[in-house]
Amino acid sequence: MSEEVIREVSTKKRVDQTLVKLCGWKGVHCHSFVQTADSIVAGLKSTRHAAKCPFCGRRSSSVHSSYARMVAELPVHGLEVILKVEVSRYRCLNPKCPHKTFTAQCAGLTERYQRRTKQQREALEAILGLVAATVGARQCTAIGMPISPSTALRVVRGISHEVDYESVKHICIDDFASRKGQEYRTLIIDADTHTPLEIVPSREKEDVRKALKKYKRANLVSRDRSGAYSVAIREALPRAKQVADKFHLVKNCGEHLEKQIKASMAKIKKEALAHTNTPVEEGVDTTNLYGPPTERDKALFKVVHDGHDKGLSNNEIARMLHVEHHLVAKYLSMSEPRGRKIRSPELMLRYIDIIKKSVTCGKGYTAIRNDILAEGCDISYDALVTGMKKIFPEYRPKQGNGCHNSPLSEANRERSVVSSLLTSNKMKIYVSNSDYGVNRETGECSKERIRAEQLVQRSRTLQDLREAYSSFRSVLCGTSVTNLDQWIEQYRESEYTHMASFATQLQKDISAIKNAIRYDISNGPMEGCNNKVKAVKRSMYGRAKDDLLLIKIILYTRNNLHEN
Repeated sequence: MSEEVIREVSTKKRVDQTLVKLCGWKGVHCHSFVQTADSIVAGLKSTRHAAKCPFCGRRSSSVHSSYARMVAELPVHGLEVILKVEVSRYRCLNPKCPHKTFTAQCAGLTERYQRRTKQQREALEAILGLVAATVGARQCTAIGMPISPSTALRVVRGISHEVDYESVKHICIDDFASRKGQEYRTLIIDADTHTPLEIVPSREKEDVRKALKKYKRANLVSRDRSGAYSVAIREALPRAKQVADKFHLVKNCGEHLEKQIKASMAKIKKEALAHTNTPVEEGVDTTNLYGPPTERDKALFKVVHDGHDKGLSNNEIARMLHVEHHLVAKYLSMSEPRGRKIRSPELMLRYIDIIKKSVTCGKGYTAIRNDILAEGCDISYDALVTGMKKIFPEYRPKQGNGCHNSPLSEANRERSVVSSLLTSNKMKIYVSNSDYGVNRETGECSKERIRAEQLVQRSRTLQDLREAYSSFRSVLCGTSVTNLDQWIEQYRESEYTHMASFATQLQKDISAIKNAIRYDISNGPMEGCNNKVKAVKRSMYGRAKDDLLLIKIILYTRNNLHEN
């Protein structure tokens, strides 16, 4: 030890006062100070002559004994700081106290059963709570607080996160995937402070009900459209009012809107293309369209028919070939070997004759599509390419100028534009979002936005669906629950079946939806917390339990609140 010593400062009052004031120590004085190559060891002694018993509160000045405690403090210039604190053990003079002696703690320095000061413990918690244990241990060691990964986990698990259940009045509840598609958890947060409260190990009704029973004073519970959560809240907190989350309501409405657009696509197309004076093609029978047979298809066809000619039954042939008996029946129904049935976009199969003629001429995909449009028909480029790769897998389209022949007329060019826009997902975006495709700074609309608006103006169906969606959002953002009843009554018997189904679903959860209009509470904080859960979960995937996950989420949330 003497070889490592660089310098030793003798006991001086001036040095004592400077060091004690610099570090903020109270009730102690420094009697030695030793600096080595990688650490600093300071000897401290308490200046108190009496202390209160932590068990009964009686003051005592009767010293029983003393001993030295080694306590780690915050580092100085990357050097580990170790405090050798001499503390006294006092006799408890209260005859009724079960403890005969007790140790006096130095305020701000020592704590019961701790080998670190409060300042170092808080610094470790702030660092280790936001990173993985291995990474955090390396970082802390590098700045002068050596720690192992196992100890780092113990420090994080020791962070206090007690919940005052009596003070929680408003809560949000939602699920998240601990393993996507396999295991799910339920997260409960305080809607007022946005602080995570608890992680339930599943999203089943019984587990959620047991967890919610602890929040007896909660009077508002925000949730999504889950039926299991609705029942669990009603059984655990019968006096609490359930509030359906507005975001999930609008999301559900958008999903039904997209389904309705897809179901009404033929009608929408007729309305949008009525001005072109070209009829929309009806569907054709595609049941007999098959691809070319493979060598295996040909071999199985021959063996099955040969076995049938020899008088073998279907089951005997199936056992001989080690195949299913229905596959034998399939080959027996064929007059000649054929490949798999073509499963391609319906638009592709409608114009198979035109496509075969263009393929014979060696045209490219663009030229084939132009030939289809020139006949007054309609198909998107993506649908054509997908179908061509399935029906003609060995066909290689012509490259160069020849692939762009057959120029389009104005009407067919318009049909091409309509075809590219008339997809259920894209039209749902333009129907539900009036600002999509509009520059926020200049107010200029994109070309696709202008074309989409033209389609909406031409189609009565799209206009009706836009009105249904926008009116529902207005009802949720308003303050009158009567408007909600009127909206449901209007669309429950609507000709648009998917919107009618959505209105019927609202009626089943009408109380929670009306509360969403009455009260200013939502699952917005929960959605933000779920994003933090995903970030934390990725950093500790498969290597930690729910208790550690909850602590890390709480620390992430606290840091986010401090930053804001």
